[in-house]
Amino acid sequence: MVLSAVFDNRTNDVDCSMAACGDLWRAEASHSSSGSGSRGGGDGGATPLFLVQLGPMLFLRDTTLLFPMHLSKRHLIWYGFERKNGVHSVCPTYWTARRRCFFMSLICLNPFACSFMDMQFPNGQLRYVAGDGFPARGFLPLGGGSIVQAHGKFPREKLSFSYKNGSGCSVAPTFQWPDRSLSLGLAQVLSWRQCGLMLQPTMQLSICPTFGGSRPGVSTELVHSVSEEASVACGYSRTASPSAYVSMSLGRSKLNGGATSSGLVLRVDAPLHGFVRPWFSIQMNNGLEF
Repeated sequence: MVLSAVFDNRTNDVDCSMAACGDLWRAEASHSSSGSGSRGGGDGGATPLFLVQLGPMLFLRDTTLLFPMHLSKRHLIWYGFERKNGVHSVCPTYWTARRRCFFMSLICLNPFACSFMDMQFPNGQLRYVAGDGFPARGFLPLGGGSIVQAHGKFPREKLSFSYKNGSGCSVAPTFQWPDRSLSLGLAQVLSWRQCGLMLQPTMQLSICPTFGGSRPGVSTELVHSVSEEASVACGYSRTASPSAYVSMSLGRSKLNGGATSSGLVLRVDAPLHGFVRPWFSIQMNNGLEF
């Protein structure tokens, strides 16, 4: 069982979640409430999510039922019924013998429409979400440990490429077409540490300037892993409102991997034009986030 709570002191928003699972069952619940109404239009909270899975049957928000109509080793078909709106749907799923390719879709029958589709390949993925568009990604490994990746999204017109070589240098240009801006991300590993049979970065510097659009500027970050149990990071961003931050993680924290293990992250952010109003956050991975 995993319990978590997040409190934002700037907006007084509280997010709580619970997840538990067994061999043949799973249960998840989350709830979000807004204390100041500054986000979400001041509606006082979002709709809580509740999920219960008993074997192959899945219940969502006590009004949606997913029941398998056909099960096999390589494909299955779910039947879904949403009691609140009276919507019937089917969800076919198929994967290859070695699970190298995967296909899943959610089709509403009344009215007939495709609300979700996901196709995964060995070198990429294509997804469709109704109202959100088509996000896609792909990668191509090259010789010497280099890899080229591409990410795109339509209709929000965002396209990015990245290249990473074996020495840890990464270049990622990103085009935001509606904003008419270009971001160029540069990351370089400054030092490595031998960890078993692999090399892990102990210090990494990244710089990302943005040209044009509504938020031109530059952001930079320096991360230093003191050991496997501790890391320190500091960053600076000068876009719409310049700000700087510093964070320190102890134990197996979210900044140095192992988010499910014990750890503690302390972070302090401050706008550069007013140091008297900084805000901070504390993350404890085994329980709470403040």
